[in-house]
This record gives sequence, C-alpha cells and structure tokens, in this order.
Amino acid sequence: MTRQKLTISSRALVCQDNDLRGDITVGTGTVLHPQCKVWALGGSIIFGSGNIVEENAEIINRGPETLFIGDNNVFEVGSKMEGAKIGSRNTLEVRSQVKSGTWVGDECVIGAVCSTNENEILSDRTVIYGAKNERRIFTGNRTV
Repeated sequence: MTRQKLTISSRALVCQDNDLRGDITVGTGTVLHPQCKVWALGGSIIFGSGNIVEENAEIINRGPETLFIGDNNVFEVGSKMEGAKIGSRNTLEVRSQVKSGTWVGDECVIGAVCSTNENEILSDRTVIYGAKNERRIFTGNRTV
C-alpha cells in the first residue's frame, strides 16, 4: 500500500470535513471548503495559489501524470474536474464538469451544468454555455 502525502501551505485553509486521498499539495491562499473531494488516484495533484474549491466539488486525477491546477481558479458547488491540466483564473460554475484528458487554458468559464468533451483542449478565454454546451472565445471587445 502506498502512503499518501498531504502538503498544505501555512497560508491555505483546508476544512476538516473533506475527502482527500493521495499526494496533494495545497498552495498559499487556497481554500478547500467542507465536503469537497480531492482524489489523487494516479498522479499527484498540485494546487497553485488563491484557488477556491466549494462544497461538494470534486477534483480527481486518475491519470499517471501530475494534475497541475494554476492560480485563482474557482470550483463552484458540485463542479467536477477530471481533466489533465487547468491554467489560471478559470471558473467551473455550479455542477459543471471538465471530463478526463481535457486541458483548460487561462480565464475560461465552464457554465452551470455544462461540460467539456473528453480529451478536449480549451484555448484561453473559452466560455462554454447553454443547454448544447456551445463555445465562444472571449475577445475582450464588449459592445455597449
């Protein structure tokens, strides 16, 4: 049986009522709310800084490689992350899902109850929305 390794920054907040398994590193300013699930079943999981993992969110790494989670991401209530990599400043809204093998760039939004495809690569600033999981790239140009 392999021994799990949990490394938590002294400036992170990890609530007691969580399900943490495997090799996990929690970076500075990251918050793991109660009843979230973080399972490093294959490779380890490494959180950057300033991430928020809300209640009942799941982050699972089944693959052999390390799952790197960038900085300032928000995993809202009931969201599920099984992807291969996630950049920084992303939001997984309520009950959204990033499926296995998917790479998420920076500043992406997976809308409420939306999901990616397996093994998908999301470019920076991709937004997934609506009942049909439509995709757009936010260009930064806003109409008034």
